[in-house]
Amino acid sequence: MTTPSVPAMMTRLLLNPTVTLICCLGLMLSSLPASAKTLVLAQISDRPKKDFRQLRPMADHIQSLMAHQGYDRADVELFPDVESLMSAIRQGRVHWVSETALTSAKLVQAGLASPVALKWKRGQEEYRSLIYVRKDSPIETLADLKGQRVAFEHPNSFSSYYLPVIALKQAGLNLQQLDTPASSVAPDKVGYIFSRNERNNLLWVHKSIVTAGSLNDGDWQHPQRLSEGPKQAMRIIHRSAAYPRAFELATSALSREEHQALKTALLSLSPEEHANLLARYEQTERLTPVTQKHTTLLQQLDLSILP
Repeated sequence: MTTPSVPAMMTRLLLNPTVTLICCLGLMLSSLPASAKTLVLAQISDRPKKDFRQLRPMADHIQSLMAHQGYDRADVELFPDVESLMSAIRQGRVHWVSETALTSAKLVQAGLASPVALKWKRGQEEYRSLIYVRKDSPIETLADLKGQRVAFEHPNSFSSYYLPVIALKQAGLNLQQLDTPASSVAPDKVGYIFSRNERNNLLWVHKSIVTAGSLNDGDWQHPQRLSEGPKQAMRIIHRSAAYPRAFELATSALSREEHQALKTALLSLSPEEHANLLARYEQTERLTPVTQKHTTLLQQLDLSILP
């Protein structure tokens, strides 16, 4: 019996459908990067569906610019609070965070992230915290709020929690967290409760559920975010200094080279070429470099002042 030649044996094998499929799969797998991985963008959110839609296109675009670092796909993870976000970073599950100054400061001071870009969210490079009351209220100054109720927006809000707390404490006032808007307030304290969004914040003051509210000037001036009628019935009694609107941060899960690649990718986006992508990214106007002043702010922000 004649033994087939090597070329003939190879031809028979390649004509076998099963063998052909295995060879094709092998070639496909061998062409994938050995270090293929997922780039994860994270944020704290209490409205995950909306925030996911806003963040995902940017995550996909930045991943495409970081493919040379082995990232073959992108994902978005949303967390209910800063503690769960920090835990995910420590586990190496999050590479990039987009947040306001308060959460950014917590991450920076914990050694879990560093700022790589300033985010002009809703067209604002900086914003201010406002404290307001009804026009017919007898309240004239922050000191007059003793024994009254104030609505902050969210416990992770820089402009509608951290900054107004600083203002109230600097006015010599002590704070008391309330379980409900109807909870009693000690006469020597300012009771506070979270409205969860800007519309509730204004509505509660307008209906006298609380005496005062706190929002940022961007929300206050945006015609679609607040009803004009109730807003016209308000009077602002405090404006804070201006602070950076938001930051993009690289986490400790990135190597030095990946950190630099993320920074380069984010800062490569221009308002002219990427206007649509930026607009979908929480109405961002542009991303600009972080200065030493910004970094120092995040490093030195006094987090112990929060109740």
